Amino acid sequence: MRLVLFLLILGFWCQGLLAQGVVSERGQAAVRVYNENYVRARESAIVTAKKDILTRTMTQFLQPEDLEQLYPVLENRLLNEPDSFIESIRVIEEFADDKAQEFFVVMEARLYRSRIIGGLQQLAIPLQNDLKQQVSIRLRFDESEWFVKADQEKLLESMLQRRLAPYRILLAEEQENSDPPVFDLRFSKAAEQLLNENFSSATIGIQLLLQHQGQTLGEVYAQRLISNRNAGFVIAVLLDQLMLDWAPLIRDLRQLQRKDDGQLRIEVLNAPSADMEDELFRSVGSQIGWNKPKLHMLTPYSAVYQGRPEQQHSAIFESLQEFQESRFRSRELGRDQATIFWRLDWNESLQSLTKALENPPDWPEMKSIIDWTLPENERGIFYLPIESSVYAELSNRGSSHWFFLDLPKEVKANWKISWNVLGSTKLQPEIFLLDSKRKRINQQLMMKKKAITINYENMPENGKLFLRISDEIGYIKSSVGGYQSFRYVIRVEKK
Repeated sequence: MRLVLFLLILGFWCQGLLAQGVVSERGQAAVRVYNENYVRARESAIVTAKKDILTRTMTQFLQPEDLEQLYPVLENRLLNEPDSFIESIRVIEEFADDKAQEFFVVMEARLYRSRIIGGLQQLAIPLQNDLKQQVSIRLRFDESEWFVKADQEKLLESMLQRRLAPYRILLAEEQENSDPPVFDLRFSKAAEQLLNENFSSATIGIQLLLQHQGQTLGEVYAQRLISNRNAGFVIAVLLDQLMLDWAPLIRDLRQLQRKDDGQLRIEVLNAPSADMEDELFRSVGSQIGWNKPKLHMLTPYSAVYQGRPEQQHSAIFESLQEFQESRFRSRELGRDQATIFWRLDWNESLQSLTKALENPPDWPEMKSIIDWTLPENERGIFYLPIESSVYAELSNRGSSHWFFLDLPKEVKANWKISWNVLGSTKLQPEIFLLDSKRKRINQQLMMKKKAITINYENMPENGKLFLRISDEIGYIKSSVGGYQSFRYVIRVEKK
């Protein structure tokens, strides 16, 4: 019984760790010292150790065998830019081995979990806990003279299957009463030069097309300079090059799968808050014939609802085109396979802050007095006064705060938006600076930076700006544990 209880507690604890905004990992590196330049060797060792840390961190998101197979893609697209994913580093140990002429470094780093997940999603790579349904697809081979004479169909199929396995894609044989999608793989005409016994080198291309029901849904092309006639070598090199750019094709195949299972997603963009998006969708649902969609994902940019509606997707799309509501107008409506994108302009009136009666208990006495507070459980856009300190609290990962800022354009001055974080939090709050059309101007992680400067030259002509404050990750279904809120004081003043 005690063992069962321990395992349950451990499971919830691990779930909570995964929901946090950062992960920690250690790494190391040893580099050669040239011409006794230890400064350059140390810099090189730190760069190499960062890459090692990011590589080790990937094991928290990918199966070991998938990481090994995908390493060329990860190295080319993610691992060579570790600073994009690292929040902070700490050098634990460093020393020079004069005898071996090497410099060693051991480091620990904190990395942004959401950025790693976002990078893998951009590459269409499923996470190890992502229970994506396996997709079956037929492979149609090239009938070029070189490939026919090489007689390497089995080898090519085996190599391609190995590279597709981490994406949960299975190459299947054609079956009766079945019309699965098809990968059509072709080599460029330059491949015929491989038939020449005096071959030295040539740039050879490979093309992969996704076809379904007689239509080409997507394609990707890659090429490499080849200087070896061996068919196995040629196929391996070209497939490795193709992997670097085939993420859009993988996503097209996944979209086709989602369309086949009847699921529909509607992504609502540009709404002032998650609460308002949810309220809007409840009112919209009955009119478009989709009464019980579920919140699938929430980010600082959008909310995505998913479900299996009773109506056809085309009928729902037409209903959204005709839908009207006084609080907003539909600015853009689009479709991409099984997803509808809905961009809105909101007509929310500005709301006022509440006069602060006292400072928060953990607000330093030497700081300026808090002037205003953001009312609890109030939604909408709040007017942010200049030269005033405002206290607010994000209640959870899914909440967000919107402020409107009207800077006097006639005053030729630079402005600073600064903030102070109060207490502890597991969130990674992010502040977005947007112009009057809600186009993003700047953004900063509030735990890493303390201010945003608005230069007079870069200020919008009307001086009107919006601020949005929300968690970097957004809604997480399995988020558990304490410190899931964020308290801060924000101030706008001349610099």
